[in-house]
Amino acid sequence: MEDIKLDPKNFRIHNDRNKNIIRKSLEDCGAGRSVLIDKENYLIAGNGVYEEAKSLGIPVRVIETNGKELVVVKRTDLSLDDNRRKLLALADNHASDTSQFDMDLVIENFSEDILKDWEFSLDDIDFGDELPASTSKPNNLADRFIIPPFSILDTKLGRWQDRKRDWLSLGIKSEEGRDKEITYSHSAQNPAIYEVRNRMREKLGYDPSWDEITAYCQKHNISMLDGTSIFDPVLCELAYRWFNIPEGIILDPFAGGSVRGIVASKLGYCYRGVDLRAEQVEANYKNAEEVLQHKLGNSPIDPVWRCGDSCDVDKHFEGLKTDLIFSCPPYADLEVYSDDPKDLSNMNYGDFLIAYRTIIQKSCAMLRDNRFAVFVVGEVRAKNGAYYNFVGDTVSAFIEAGLHYYDEMILATQIGSLAMRAGNQFNHSRKIGKTHQNVLVFFKGDMKQIPSLYPELDLREEDLIGEDI
Repeated sequence: MEDIKLDPKNFRIHNDRNKNIIRKSLEDCGAGRSVLIDKENYLIAGNGVYEEAKSLGIPVRVIETNGKELVVVKRTDLSLDDNRRKLLALADNHASDTSQFDMDLVIENFSEDILKDWEFSLDDIDFGDELPASTSKPNNLADRFIIPPFSILDTKLGRWQDRKRDWLSLGIKSEEGRDKEITYSHSAQNPAIYEVRNRMREKLGYDPSWDEITAYCQKHNISMLDGTSIFDPVLCELAYRWFNIPEGIILDPFAGGSVRGIVASKLGYCYRGVDLRAEQVEANYKNAEEVLQHKLGNSPIDPVWRCGDSCDVDKHFEGLKTDLIFSCPPYADLEVYSDDPKDLSNMNYGDFLIAYRTIIQKSCAMLRDNRFAVFVVGEVRAKNGAYYNFVGDTVSAFIEAGLHYYDEMILATQIGSLAMRAGNQFNHSRKIGKTHQNVLVFFKGDMKQIPSLYPELDLREEDLIGEDI
């Protein structure tokens, strides 16, 4: 028969990640789902699978049908408990999740009513009135703003993960500078070590020591290798591009690792951060010089970290006027960063809040009028298992500092090992597995000035990070 031909109007975009998953599935598990062609041998469904199968030299068998019967592919070499069968089922769904739609092509071929009738996701389509006169196509929000500016920021999306890999490929090592002997490891989804500490805290009535936690994990075969939390560079990029003015100065009163300073410099912004630990500041400078490939201090957009107490942020950068406050503060005592008594993560929640409000008050005083502040926070449980209301306390602190509570976004994070832990956690305590953080946005000044001070964004022509930026 004639060669099978790819669909010239394929609505799916098969990125490298998607192709790699399909190829690995074919190599490790063999062919699974069938593909579909029309009478002229053009593919209707399965373009990506066919391309990878052809490159691997897998034979093709065509079964003709008129669409009035369901063709079932039976794998006679696989059974219910076969590990390759399980992997094939996983790959079949995962490959679909990692591909993307060519939204321009979809819009070109189908009306909005048809898409809605078929319950097609319109998240990446802007059907607004502000269309160029030369075209009837809506603008693609994901292209214009990197990620659609919705209240849910889904880090699991292929677009987000691809961009995150691009950033990390530059050599960002934000985890360096942490003392793993005293750090209670956690990530955005509250991993095993944090849960162990909470469980022991409730049972013992006091905060267990690191040695006690280690012994417990060894006894119960719980991995302690989750790693320390690393700030997401994509979220950092979005905050800078969306809420800063061109070439604006960024103040980060809770600097932590290197990522926020490096991303700022790569995007052309001045960054000023404060961290209590000298070894963290030293590691940040070392990593920044590796990534930026020059000795820091020669460029006005080189990141600057000051070592000291964030309660003295106004003294560390005396006279500084900033255009954006962006930070991710310690989540009370959720993650202990050091044994320094000045470290907020070592304080009880009452003392923590006093210092926390002071730092926010001083930082906001350094913020120019008609500017934004963005804090990434998450709820934290007290010793009795109830939430402190850390998110609400953060909002109150900024309002007390004279800012308006302007936007809130939910950062939906990777589920990771939570899928294996959520069941026991919920049965034990009825605590929901947490897979999000809160991105809180505040504004200082006259909100009517935003349209004139913040230019319209269209990031479609931006160079990929790591190339020309």
